[in-house]
Amino acid sequence: MWDLGTLSPGEERTVEMELLPKEEGELGSVARVILSAQASAKSLCTRPELALRLTSKPHVHLGQQQVVQIEISNPGSGDATGVMLLETVPTGVSHEAGPALEFEVGTLRAGENRRMDLLLTAEQAGKINNVMTARADANLQIEANCEFEVISPELQLSIEGPHRRFLERPATYQVSVDNPGTATAKDVQLVTHLPRGMQFVSANNKGEYDSSSHSVHWSLAELPAHERGSVELVALPIESGTHTLQVSTKAEQGLEDRSDKQVIVEGLSALMFEVIDVEGLIEIGGETTYEIRVQNQGSKAATNVQVAAIMQAGLRPTSAHGETRHSIQGERVIFAPLPKLAPRAETTFRIQVQGVRPGDQRVSVKIASDDLQQPISKEISTRVYADE
Repeated sequence: MWDLGTLSPGEERTVEMELLPKEEGELGSVARVILSAQASAKSLCTRPELALRLTSKPHVHLGQQQVVQIEISNPGSGDATGVMLLETVPTGVSHEAGPALEFEVGTLRAGENRRMDLLLTAEQAGKINNVMTARADANLQIEANCEFEVISPELQLSIEGPHRRFLERPATYQVSVDNPGTATAKDVQLVTHLPRGMQFVSANNKGEYDSSSHSVHWSLAELPAHERGSVELVALPIESGTHTLQVSTKAEQGLEDRSDKQVIVEGLSALMFEVIDVEGLIEIGGETTYEIRVQNQGSKAATNVQVAAIMQAGLRPTSAHGETRHSIQGERVIFAPLPKLAPRAETTFRIQVQGVRPGDQRVSVKIASDDLQQPISKEISTRVYADE
């Protein structure tokens, strides 16, 4: 037995042996070679990977489209097969294909990078977190997101001014429009419609009055977010009753708001009177007449108008005349209340007195009505003389 070790390809070796015959006949031998052989095979193992990135602008206006840029790549050493993109569209935005989106990418070779765009329509103001998932064979999965905000302006109207006003007394109203939204409102139009019972007097900030529609118009190029614009309107109530100021505003993107303010218009009675001594100077036993002229200079009827006169001891009332009954109680003359004295109307009461004592005699006249918290009083004097 020879141990030849390793026999390289193409190598040859010779071995010899010498034999000593011991018997007659044929001589022979058999050689057997024993060797060990090996075979090898090599396989290359690769690893595919997925990388996903989403980017977008930080803001998008309500009603406009937001572009989400998608970048998907395979930074691994092997091909990624069966690649899919999946997304559930978040609340606040929409996609024309519906709320559940799938996109088949297919095979993404090692080191390959692809870019695509996702178009979303902004439907509701607020912050949006858009999440997308990428999947592939061999249980590959990765998730990425991008955040942006849907911004939108808003309009809110308010009107401040007197709730109750008297006839023919100008009233000033302040109309304000606020933008509590997150974007600038553009081309803001503000309109105030006056009721028929109120007359336009003036408006500031270039407010224009339209007589055909009985309304006042203002324009504002833009109103930034969280800002307020205010205008003033002066109107004159010309009819009593309950009236409504109607205010409306609108701007680009279909923005609008409305507000109403009710105004109760009442008349105001304004009584004034004068007392005239017809004679002015009388002798003892002589008579004079006091004319009491009562006028309502207001815009509302005065009710229960009552006249009373009190004489000093030197005068004695003898008779009286007026629209209502009267009573003479010693030195007092009291007329029954006049139920109503219309606006701009006038009535006259007359009292005849007799001089009974010489001197400067005084008469106090008082007027009272439902609208007067305290009576109005005036005093007049009459000179009573006696021959000496």
